Amino acid sequence: MAWQGLWGLGFACVLAIAGPARAAESFEITPVPQAHALRVTGSIEPGFAQQVQAALVAHPDTQVLIVRSRGGLLHEARLLAAVLNARGVAIRADGRCASACAVLWAATDARELTADARLGLHRSKWSVPLPRVLRAMVERRNDRANVRTFLDAGFPPALALQAARTPSSSMYWVDARDLQRERVAFAVE
Repeated sequence: MAWQGLWGLGFACVLAIAGPARAAESFEITPVPQAHALRVTGSIEPGFAQQVQAALVAHPDTQVLIVRSRGGLLHEARLLAAVLNARGVAIRADGRCASACAVLWAATDARELTADARLGLHRSKWSVPLPRVLRAMVERRNDRANVRTFLDAGFPPALALQAARTPSSSMYWVDARDLQRERVAFAVE
């Protein structure tokens, strides 16, 4: 029936907005009062933005969110970037910040890197079992949004497009020197 096809497409669209279902992996939020910071390590998973926002409310003097993550859900990363921007909180990548973490970093207005930080860029991957054509559409939409985010952050087009060209099974790493050479705006901490 036609309505079943539309329902399936609608369900897929809801999944595309919410992000793929994944087995929950832990993340940890630790206050660093002497630095007016919160440290977040681990996967960007369902509820990530909401829990970090609650920690920001509990620690209103927070000026910087220090992140170390291999990535996770793009939707959660974008939600948290909006929260950080609304509160005027900077983001500092410390160590490896890959995939959705790099998008979170780029989507936040006030950005910092530690001297040893590296951002990992690659294409998005959709792990929910969907028909191949639909999965490819969702992945292309996410890749276009990520490229726009990197361009808005001041990445030169060639570097922003590198994220969409690097397979999701791989990672293209950039560090502070690379980003300084490309004149991307951020502070080194």
